[in-house]
Amino acid sequence: MVSTIFRKMADIYNYQVGFWQRQFLQELFRAVFSLRGRVNFTNLARFSPLHEQTFRRHFQKAFRWVWFNLTIFRLRRHPEEPIIGVFDCSFLPKSGTETWGLDQFFSSLAGRSKRGMEVSVLGIVATGSSRAFGVDATQTPPDLSTDQEGQYSRVDFYLEQIIDLYDQLANLGVSYSVGDGFYAKQKVFDTVTGLGGDLITRLRSDANLRYLYTGPPKDGPGRPRQYDGKVDWDDHKALTRRFDEVGRLPDQPQVRILTTVANSPHFGRDFRVVLLVGPDGEKQVILASTDTSQPAEEVARYYRLRYQIEFVIRDAKQHAGLTHCQARSQEKLDFHLNMSVAAVNLLRLLAQKAECSLRTYRREAYNRLLISQLFSKLGLSAEYDRTDPRVQSVVRTGRMAV
Repeated sequence: MVSTIFRKMADIYNYQVGFWQRQFLQELFRAVFSLRGRVNFTNLARFSPLHEQTFRRHFQKAFRWVWFNLTIFRLRRHPEEPIIGVFDCSFLPKSGTETWGLDQFFSSLAGRSKRGMEVSVLGIVATGSSRAFGVDATQTPPDLSTDQEGQYSRVDFYLEQIIDLYDQLANLGVSYSVGDGFYAKQKVFDTVTGLGGDLITRLRSDANLRYLYTGPPKDGPGRPRQYDGKVDWDDHKALTRRFDEVGRLPDQPQVRILTTVANSPHFGRDFRVVLLVGPDGEKQVILASTDTSQPAEEVARYYRLRYQIEFVIRDAKQHAGLTHCQARSQEKLDFHLNMSVAAVNLLRLLAQKAECSLRTYRREAYNRLLISQLFSKLGLSAEYDRTDPRVQSVVRTGRMAV
């Protein structure tokens, strides 16, 4: 499978992977999928014929991970399937004092800032099948300001990642970018729309919005009336009257979908506002899209698909050692983070073909490694029949039901 991806990369991007790097990456993914325990240099060497120093040296070398991940995506994508861009950040615990990038970052698990690293993951989601693919993992630099005004901040860094990859994603048909409520900021709106795309995000529960005036034009001189009062989120009767109810969530029919086009004085733009209201009328979520002509059901569906990128991060932590890197240099950390995301993309592709879960595929990869080691140590032929039912029964030891 990796060899096929390399050939596709050469055809699509005219990028030739060197012989030694090609051999290393094939062995690296084979070791990552079959090892037990932590994904670090020492443990990789235990499950591979390569020496630990070989892993350390190759982790310093650059590789086009974005093209590798997009090639995997092209192997799985249906041509008619709409694609959206998604992005999110994740906290990575890291001990020590000399690792590059250590700083105070927010941990959603702890609910507070902790000392460690942070990775910003940009991905894409196929909206028809709800399949997510990680495209790029970038470590957040230390000592950046969290303030939006004045100096270069973390938000500026996140936006650079979006700007750098926007053209490549646009070539795939990505026009909508989706982020959680953290990205509901003036810089983000201006950047995404300036690139020619649209942003879907979540607004605060007390967002300052005002209705657009749709009544008859004003008689006489003076500026035409533009707005028709502020949106009161506590007045449920007014919301029901002034918002249009367009349907309900398909999997949660008790949640109503209300929508209107409203103006934000803070952001200085109009939004397609989508209000998701629970059965008691109290629990409500406010979504916004910079595309005022976008259907409300599509806004709600795209925002819910954003959570698929969090599953990519979760699987990278559970199956590809996203938090296990032993390295301290920026180059090795970058290689490890992107390798973990790419490994999840590849693992999902292989598990789908094998019709099993990610955990089961890794279990069977370990069993295959163990069989080959036994044949080798016992001096038997390594060319055993993989389709032999007796061999398959050993390979499938520990297989879990799908």
